Amino acid sequence: MAVLAAALAMATPALAQEVAPTPGPAQPSSNRPADTTPLADQPSTDQNTLADIIVTANKRAEPVQKVAQTVNVVSAATLQNLHVQNTVELSQVVGGLSLTVTSPSEQSISLRGIKEPSGGGPSTYTVETYLNEVPITVFDSFAATLDIAQIEVLKGPQGTLRGRPSPSGAITIATEKGSLTDYSGYAEATVSDHVGRRFEAALGGPISETLAFRVAGVHDYNALTEVRNINNGKRNYQDTTVLRGTLDWRPTDRLSFDVMGQYTKQTGDFYRQITGRAPCAGDEGGAIKVGSIACGRTFDLKDKIALTEGANPFRYRGALFTVNGHYDISDRIGLAYVGGYNDTTYTTNLNFDFAGVGEVNNFGRYLLIDTRRRSLSNELRLQSSGGGFYNFTYGVFQQHTISDQVQSLPPLFSNQRNKTVTNDYGIFTTQRIDFTSRDNIQGGLRYSKVDLLNELTDVSRSYHAVTGNASYQHQFTPHVMAYVSYGTSFRPGSGGTAAAPQPGIPVKFGNFDAEKSRSIELGLKTQWFDKRLTANLALFDQKFDGYITSQFNVVCTATPNPNGLGYATYDGTAGGALCYGTMTGNGNAVSRGVELEVSANVTDNWSVGGIYTYTDAHFANALLPCNDYNGDGVLDVDGIPRVQKGQYVSVCTTNGALGSLPKVSFTANTSYRFELGHVPGYVRLNSASRSSSYFPQTGRTFPGYTTVNGSIGLLSPDRNWDLSLWAKNIFNTVKEDTDGGPWSIFGVQSGLRIGTVTNDREIGLSLRRTF
Repeated sequence: MAVLAAALAMATPALAQEVAPTPGPAQPSSNRPADTTPLADQPSTDQNTLADIIVTANKRAEPVQKVAQTVNVVSAATLQNLHVQNTVELSQVVGGLSLTVTSPSEQSISLRGIKEPSGGGPSTYTVETYLNEVPITVFDSFAATLDIAQIEVLKGPQGTLRGRPSPSGAITIATEKGSLTDYSGYAEATVSDHVGRRFEAALGGPISETLAFRVAGVHDYNALTEVRNINNGKRNYQDTTVLRGTLDWRPTDRLSFDVMGQYTKQTGDFYRQITGRAPCAGDEGGAIKVGSIACGRTFDLKDKIALTEGANPFRYRGALFTVNGHYDISDRIGLAYVGGYNDTTYTTNLNFDFAGVGEVNNFGRYLLIDTRRRSLSNELRLQSSGGGFYNFTYGVFQQHTISDQVQSLPPLFSNQRNKTVTNDYGIFTTQRIDFTSRDNIQGGLRYSKVDLLNELTDVSRSYHAVTGNASYQHQFTPHVMAYVSYGTSFRPGSGGTAAAPQPGIPVKFGNFDAEKSRSIELGLKTQWFDKRLTANLALFDQKFDGYITSQFNVVCTATPNPNGLGYATYDGTAGGALCYGTMTGNGNAVSRGVELEVSANVTDNWSVGGIYTYTDAHFANALLPCNDYNGDGVLDVDGIPRVQKGQYVSVCTTNGALGSLPKVSFTANTSYRFELGHVPGYVRLNSASRSSSYFPQTGRTFPGYTTVNGSIGLLSPDRNWDLSLWAKNIFNTVKEDTDGGPWSIFGVQSGLRIGTVTNDREIGLSLRRTF
């Protein structure tokens, strides 16, 4: 308790995650009674609720304060009140969660300092994402939020119950469903000064006494970071449309089915900005033959300028279907089914003319990537209904995935195809025994088998692993619980089924071995003052054997120099085409830290809270691909791009960070409700702070920063109308968040550096009507 008291003292400025709780328990859609109004349709309220938050972290509905792991909950009300318009913005709400877009083809979700770009190959992610319990990809999850009932962020190894094991956590997203008793819905329109325009609506209700429907849709256009290309006159933008339909069938009291279909279309342009002085013809002793379109001009971060002659279009199409069924065999035992089909296509055309010199530079300028992914998954569970002395779950999981990708980088290569088939199988069980009214133990085991096949090369590989978890928890009082948990996780390797990162480079640099990890967590969950104050503390320590990593923009050569440093070109000559790509590998690593979550209802009209995390995640003497331009075995990107003696790709021993992630992360928010005569109103603020972070690809350290968002709004007396004036990044804090390093042309440094930046201030107005 002394530790918790000290942590609370440090967190005095913390603000609440749940800024405007909804009436009644915040149950996820999959567990919401069919005769209640969907959470997204419930109007804003000026009174706090002290009801328990219900989660399904253990595949059964239970209060979050009774779960022996760290679970951060984002409700429908929070998404609405904080104007969370896409999944990336969840990092502004949940401390320790990072969602990064380095480029349209490289997106990642990170927890507890563990990061894995989506381009890492045919492996599971460090953080798996589930929509209505069906596993989806990072690309699927980065679309707009639409008609969400609840999001749960599960931290720590998920090696037993989830569809696929993941080492650092999982995100589960539950969509809203129709009611069997009432018609309800909402419509919301938003405009912003980022050329933003968004319209979202949903409607649902009964078709008969046993069948209900819900339809929802959103169209969202936004200029994102507003990087402007002064060469072709274009700028960043993203245009997203999502349509969804749901049918909920309750033929008997014991049997239920929920079927959802969703279509997503997303297009846009994505430009990496440049900083530094644009080169002119004759620079670098005459080595630069043709000057940039911006010859002699100097740019900094806040200019947000790109120079590529061509566009950087991307396009995503996704069709997703989920089926959730449940049958109560008896009052104590039930049978649950989860099925899903996902068919996505993704195309990106990345222009590498970052210096704006046009066709004359000797390298491939356009990287075209076409990816189609089809996945079918099934899960069947036999489980007890909760309560009593003994509870159990037995289940099986299967997923069949086909990934077909074609890459072209003319004139260097064209139509380089890679087609892999992955079959995941899992058998799992958990057992829980409440051996006193205050004590319980829970343990689980999972056997996983992953079969990989490259259909083009006929290379195949199978991986097997047994993972599991065990926990003990003790209830000191009805509102104070402590626990200790141990968990293991596993990610399969690529088994040689992935293609080489570039032509002429050994296949091993595009592949990786299996990864295993083990973690221990100590936690304390408490509520005080009639549940007006919640304070949860967790300490964790996780070790990785063969952590799977991928490093992007690592230089290479297809012609190693046996006599000394080689030029990072395909043919090994100083004037050849620059060779670089995403290189993969394995290295031992550790992740340890502390997490604190506090929320409080200070008065009936004022709520505050926050989430603080400290994580130290780093490699442990890992030998990995790197940029080492001077050949001393230490990462550096100064001077002419070179590769170590006799190597296709340089390698370095590192104890550095696992990704460009901060050690300290803190999110906070608050809400104050008031009355203007008979008109209710509110003021809401939330902030996200992060410490400095190290970018391992280029050895650069980014400074820490804080962004603050806020809104002020008025409600109609019946609270069905909500008019909100809001601002994101109120103090216009613009920072670089990824670094592509110095950019070379004609075999020498151009004087420019490439990267991506955070969004600048955005001001918007939203009008919402619930009915």
